[in-house]
Amino acid sequence: MGKLVASVDDDVKARAAALYESMGVSLSTAVNMFLRQSLVDNGFPFRPRRYEGVRLLPTEETSSVMVEAEAKELGLIPDDAVECRTEDEICGHLRGLRERAR
Repeated sequence: MGKLVASVDDDVKARAAALYESMGVSLSTAVNMFLRQSLVDNGFPFRPRRYEGVRLLPTEETSSVMVEAEAKELGLIPDDAVECRTEDEICGHLRGLRERAR
């Protein structure tokens, strides 16, 4: 497989990467799709768009969880993470969570 090097503005690259990731593909895959479709169309291809409802920004709930995780990492709030080293420990922890949920 060949390598393509292109000069792209950093902001455009970052925004395009985020756009295509929101559609479930990498920037490299999107460029390959563009080039292949150009060959099929013998010119500039159609313009693919992301599905309606796909968000580039995290939801309020996701943002809240991210802030909480960072606060735990920084030691600002207690970290309630459980470390399981074996499959038995994992199964035991999951059993306990299921029992507490009832």
